[in-house]
Amino acid sequence: MLEYTSYLTYEDYKELGGELSQDAFLKYERKAQRWLDHFTYDRIKLLDVIPNEVREVLCEFIVTMQNFDTQKNEGDTITQYSNGVESFTYVRKTEDEMKKELRNLAQSWLPDYLTNRLVNFDVREYLQRNSDNLK
Repeated sequence: MLEYTSYLTYEDYKELGGELSQDAFLKYERKAQRWLDHFTYDRIKLLDVIPNEVREVLCEFIVTMQNFDTQKNEGDTITQYSNGVESFTYVRKTEDEMKKELRNLAQSWLPDYLTNRLVNFDVREYLQRNSDNLK
C-alpha cells in the first residue's frame, strides 16, 4: 500500500493565506487532495516536484469545501433575505455543484498536462519531452 504524501503542508497553507486551524486543515486537506487527484487522473503523484499551482488550487478547494460544509450545517437549502424595501431568495449550493466548482478550479488553474483527458497520456513522457526541447 502506498503511503499518503501531502501536496500541501499546513505551513504552505498559512503562507498562501489559509485561515483554518491545523485540525480543520487536516480534515479538509486530505479530502481536497483526493478530489484533486481525481480531476488530474492521479498524475500529480507521478511528478518529482509539486507545482505551486497545485498548492494554490488545494487552498481554493479547502475554502470551497469548508464553505459548503458551513452552508450545509446551517440547515435549509433555501435562504431568504428582506430589509423591508427589497427581498430575495437564493438556493444554496448542492454537493454536485460544489464538485463542479472544484473541477472548474482544477481545469482553469492547473497546467493542461495535469488535466488532459486523453486516456493514454503519460505525464512523465510529456515532461521529459518538453525538458529535452528546452536544452
